[in-house]
Amino acid sequence: MADKELDKRVERSRRLLIDALLELMKDLPYNKISVAHIAEKSGVARPTFYLHFHSKDDLLIAYIDEMFEKFYAEIDGYITKRKDADPVIATIMFRQWSDNAEFAHLLIQTDIDSLMLNQFKNYIARVVERFMTAHNVQNKAGLLPYVVDFLAGASFMVIKRWVREGMVETPEVMGELYASLVRPGLLAVLLGGYL
Repeated sequence: MADKELDKRVERSRRLLIDALLELMKDLPYNKISVAHIAEKSGVARPTFYLHFHSKDDLLIAYIDEMFEKFYAEIDGYITKRKDADPVIATIMFRQWSDNAEFAHLLIQTDIDSLMLNQFKNYIARVVERFMTAHNVQNKAGLLPYVVDFLAGASFMVIKRWVREGMVETPEVMGELYASLVRPGLLAVLLGGYL
């Protein structure tokens, strides 16, 4: 029982801190927000902040990771079932950003571009490596990092433009566009022996 109470308190503190950061990002540029601001806004003591996170970047990454884990859980079956990399994956990606539109608008702030792009690379690498493992694709030539960089850059820039333009197109339209642009070349590289 004591462990459950502790877990609830930890989750509550983490949620308060994340919510405070997101609220602060509505009014301040990310680089102007300090841990002290986050602690004050959340009502969580700074020492408690540091029990959970090393920095505000870690806090933001924790929230983005939560989003990615939901996305990854939803697409895993599509990645592993067929070698044609079902285009519904792209629609799911855009739907997730649409479902989190308020947060997505915060992410297009220029002072967190490098942080976001780095996280996109990590997520893309995980998805591509899962596909490769599921379909026994080898990285013999060692070119996978280039594939990951290409996909991360393309994904990030397309999502960023879509958010900046007000997400006028539906996630389905964006998913079709993205899959049409990326899927043929990606499958040719992954399944054609280039790696």
